[in-house]
Amino acid sequence: MWRELSADARLYSALRWPHGAGWLRRALIWWLSPGLLVLGVQRLSHRYRLQRQERGWTATTVGLRLLLALGFPLLVLRAKSHVAATTIIGPNVYLSDGGYLFLGPQRIGGGTLIHERVTIGVRAGEDAAPVIGANVWIGPDSVIYGAIALGDGVTVLPGSVLSMNVPPATVVGGNPAKIVRRDFDNSGLRRSLTHNVDQRMLAVP
Repeated sequence: MWRELSADARLYSALRWPHGAGWLRRALIWWLSPGLLVLGVQRLSHRYRLQRQERGWTATTVGLRLLLALGFPLLVLRAKSHVAATTIIGPNVYLSDGGYLFLGPQRIGGGTLIHERVTIGVRAGEDAAPVIGANVWIGPDSVIYGAIALGDGVTVLPGSVLSMNVPPATVVGGNPAKIVRRDFDNSGLRRSLTHNVDQRMLAVP
């Protein structure tokens, strides 16, 4: 877990300061990036939940519980976001510093970037939550719900309302969301924090 947290901090620094950051900025990244705080607290919550189930009360679980008791108030004040402790989150995931994230998927794959004001959860009357693949880009103001799966490399355009399965490397958008393009490489989007998607970028070559 500590290795993941260190990798998270490096990713946030690289996205925030693509031309490099001094030691002071890197040292303060946890306070400067509310989204990183959300991710860190979620990783601690997930680790605590697993160890509590497997081992009961130990020195480690007590320590994690104390850290969480301190972390949650900061989370509410700084980030205005919540990610379910049950969610499995892969490495190098970015959760927006803009806040208002309410995320409860089964899994978020590594390399995924989620912008602000995004909700991911179950459909009314169902128990199963979405599964988000690796290297997915989710634009702001999106809602994703139901027992669905987003394949690796999916791009969800801003303002989308999505309740269907999406194949890998596919762009979806709209309310309700529809397929806009297939075989799209979203790596350029995931290398920056911009959420303005140029329609020329989506044009089929």
